[in-house]
Amino acid sequence: MKFTRDGDVVNIEVTGGEDLWYLSLLLGEGDVLISEVLRRVERKDDVLRNKKTERERIKVSISIEEVEFMELSSRLHILGKITGGPEEYLGEHQSVNVEPGNLVSIIPRDMERFVRDLEESSGLTNSTVFVLSTDDQNISLYGVNESRNELIWRIQTGSGKMYEGKEGESRYELLNRMEKFRQSDVYVIGPSIFRDSTSKLLSQNGFKSINSQIGSSEEEGIRELLQEGVVNLRRSAESRLVSDFLKGVGSGFSCYGKSEVERALDMRAVSTLLISDKFFRNTSASRFMEKCHEGGCKLFVVHSSWETGRIVDSYGGAVAVLRYRIDYSPSGE
Repeated sequence: MKFTRDGDVVNIEVTGGEDLWYLSLLLGEGDVLISEVLRRVERKDDVLRNKKTERERIKVSISIEEVEFMELSSRLHILGKITGGPEEYLGEHQSVNVEPGNLVSIIPRDMERFVRDLEESSGLTNSTVFVLSTDDQNISLYGVNESRNELIWRIQTGSGKMYEGKEGESRYELLNRMEKFRQSDVYVIGPSIFRDSTSKLLSQNGFKSINSQIGSSEEEGIRELLQEGVVNLRRSAESRLVSDFLKGVGSGFSCYGKSEVERALDMRAVSTLLISDKFFRNTSASRFMEKCHEGGCKLFVVHSSWETGRIVDSYGGAVAVLRYRIDYSPSGE
């Protein structure tokens, strides 16, 4: 997410659906949106002539009352009351839809916290990462982004014929199909006997091949790649952190349940606090977040609609990776 600050106003460039989701968490009652909107204008001569009212574009300030992230349509619906602009519209309600590509101007109720939270999201990208999956049956190219794993194409090799040391049709087809991705980094996943050969073939032909050392292919391999945390996507960061949490449950380096997590925050024992977006909207979330910042721990909000978010929700919506072991009895509240 790209943003700049101009006095009391923060200008945000919305580059994708992930930015919309994150803004839906940050924006709330008391924040002000500055936007151009279309409003109906009635003119006396139009009324006399029984003509339809016209619409004109005006610039207004809207005190935000409701924010809804519409994931399926990839837009943010904001509703509020007009507090600045032409006098005749003051006090009226206005809705605004924000979509990828829009520039959003916000006067936040808490500038320091708003900018801090924006900075935490600015290092993550909304771009697509290309993953080439290879095994004894198929070679598949996926475009992996924040919302899904999209299959771009698939070559059926059948019983690993491509890897018998012969320059066959499968190799030619692979190189031909990869040509349009020559300037992109491509992560190669799959069993080593196939992955190593494919990565070497691509490198020898001038492609930016990254041998990931992931032994699984297809969706399972992509899941493991994301958990490694080497891919610059929010999904990857979430997967790695949730994986760290699950590993720590057995070793005592993680805790869960709202009361136990809050106790760990009070002890400043938390390294990373993970909360679901459902819990984020809870009134008690701000208390957890402030304690996290006061204790110098990292905060990460996870999607409830993703596998990682569902895991965090199943543990009560708030979990923590600890700096050191503490005695606790998980309450699962």
